[in-house]
Amino acid sequence: MNIYRRVKQMSKHLAKPEKTKKNPVIDFSAKEIHIPEKKQKKKTKSHVSKAEDTFQTAMLNKTLDRKFSLSELALAIAALVLLVVVNFLPTSGIVRLLSFLVPFLLAGYSYLFEAFQEAFIGIVLGRELIVTVASLMAFCAGSYNGGAAVMIFLKLSDMALAYAEMMQAEKVNALYSLRPEKANLVNENTVSVVKAETLKKDQIIELYAGDIVPTDGVVIDGTSVLDASTLVGGSLSFPVAAGSTAISGCVNVTAPIRVRVATEQKDAMYSAVLRAAENSWMHKSSQERLIQKVVSYLTPALVIAAFLLAIVPSISTGDWRTWVARAAVILTVSQLYSVVQSVKLVYDCAAVYASARGIVFKGHDVIEALSRAETLVFDKTGTVTEGKYQVKDVFPKGVSESQLLFLAGAAELSSNHPIARAIVAASGAYASDVKVLDVEETPGRGVCAFIDGRNVYVGNAAMMEEHGVEYDMPTVPGSAIHVAIDGRYIGHIIVDDALRDGAFDAIEELRMSGAKTSVLLTGDVHSSARKIASVLNFDLVKAELSPDEKCKAVEYLMSNRNVNTTLAFVGDGICDTDVLKCATVGIAMGCFDKPDAVEACDIAILGDDIHQLPKAYQAADRAAGAAFLNTVVCSAVKLLIAIFGAAGVVGLAAAAFLQCAAVMFESINALRILNYEENRQKPRIKWRKGRLNHERSDESFI
Repeated sequence: MNIYRRVKQMSKHLAKPEKTKKNPVIDFSAKEIHIPEKKQKKKTKSHVSKAEDTFQTAMLNKTLDRKFSLSELALAIAALVLLVVVNFLPTSGIVRLLSFLVPFLLAGYSYLFEAFQEAFIGIVLGRELIVTVASLMAFCAGSYNGGAAVMIFLKLSDMALAYAEMMQAEKVNALYSLRPEKANLVNENTVSVVKAETLKKDQIIELYAGDIVPTDGVVIDGTSVLDASTLVGGSLSFPVAAGSTAISGCVNVTAPIRVRVATEQKDAMYSAVLRAAENSWMHKSSQERLIQKVVSYLTPALVIAAFLLAIVPSISTGDWRTWVARAAVILTVSQLYSVVQSVKLVYDCAAVYASARGIVFKGHDVIEALSRAETLVFDKTGTVTEGKYQVKDVFPKGVSESQLLFLAGAAELSSNHPIARAIVAASGAYASDVKVLDVEETPGRGVCAFIDGRNVYVGNAAMMEEHGVEYDMPTVPGSAIHVAIDGRYIGHIIVDDALRDGAFDAIEELRMSGAKTSVLLTGDVHSSARKIASVLNFDLVKAELSPDEKCKAVEYLMSNRNVNTTLAFVGDGICDTDVLKCATVGIAMGCFDKPDAVEACDIAILGDDIHQLPKAYQAADRAAGAAFLNTVVCSAVKLLIAIFGAAGVVGLAAAAFLQCAAVMFESINALRILNYEENRQKPRIKWRKGRLNHERSDESFI
């Protein structure tokens, strides 16, 4: 594809970044958090500016589009060997020139053609055009070996990057293996094989043992076990029967089942995950944007400097061959796309690495932001706890236990909150057993319902106070759900949630990896929050918060963080989607069957294993470190070559070799992230100020 068409294509994908507003400062120590009202805007990813990035991105993608080929690599190696041989041949004059043109053309014929394309359409700063000019300048100056070496080492550099891209593509193809191309469509009494992408809603498909679920649906016949281990990056399997949900990407393990299609394959859960991982490159990190901005100014400056170096000293000294050869070195250095390539490749590898483990980064900027997160804010339910509430005790007042449970369960029938589901399960209430009208759910408080001609209020203490109901204070630990009928208090129900296995170890691992402050926000009562915060050693905790108050608390913490750090919020994506959007980085756990959570968050952890959280943090940290190292190495090599090349210490052949070596180092450094094994190394400890002296704050914020 020529460069003009690529520039035109890339311009369609790029948008200008939005300006962010400074967060207001609020009093977090108060029980009630106050913040100036403002219109909540959905958090959007920052894109690079179209004006400064279209050409740069076109050049970058054109380079990365080169496919790794053993024949191309063999051709480059053969050209290199031939260059070495020709360099020692006792030839001179036109014979020596022609002998060096052979390896030059052998390695650079494709670059010469692309240079002609760039010159024809007027792209004067195209990589191939400038490198070709540098090679021809070297030949004119009599540096035949340097002119040929530039093309040879450029080819080897491109093959190194193409190999890294190929390894990354293999990992991506492994992800796509969980989205089958075929499906068994049931038509009356026959089963036919069709393309999975053609499946429509309400069609029936049959899954045999070993088949992968092609799209989301509902089981209508048969019982089996679905295995989601590959999808979530850990051990996860669950039984299904008629009425159960079948999630795309899961493997049917034991017996045939029939599934009614709920969504087309392109809209299925796993397709959304693949799109998020695939499009992460569109949301560039600040490091990438900064480098591209610098390159947009530095490349033309170096090109101008190279031509001035070739012209001015040549006029004053008359020794044009020496200065033209030195200018050719500066021209090769002016091509800084390898710096951009190296950083992009690192973040791409990190995104693919995480996706293979059930962690979806939705942008390079998200990876960078998570690597700088020193404040981690946790929602309690479904994150540090299992999110599976159970009724522990019932305290009726003027009614029987069964009546209290039944009324509460009837009011909570339509709610999806984990506490509501626990009460419904304990009450045995069914929709056909009672006539429930006008149900109104208030997030963070409870529900109001009109049942058999009476107003029933089921919720926490804040709801009782809102409706002027006097309630009893609970005497046992747990979350108290109060119930009132027409303003008359009839008792409360105690529910409790078990601490998630490994929560303490995961949070401690995050601290060792660099998370400086851990905060717990919950809508539960103080006693339950204190217990969890004490066991898990949270620095700060605040209880009895509504979703809006959680947003305000997160905004307060963001406004008081260090300038160069970020804040990450971890939730389950059920009742905290607004909070996920408020934080710098929103992380949703256990969302492989929650499409809304995947849409709202920045990082989706598909499984319920809390140990995936430190894995995500460490992967982001490794990516940011590798990107910084690649930037430093590549920039340092080019700077030294420019200085010593202008001074005549480094020739063109040596300059080309050093730049090729730098690119190979960057490719290997990126592949280290792609092939990293957690068991090989212990988590790195970030030696930040105050990290090893970590103590719990005296201020409980309750």
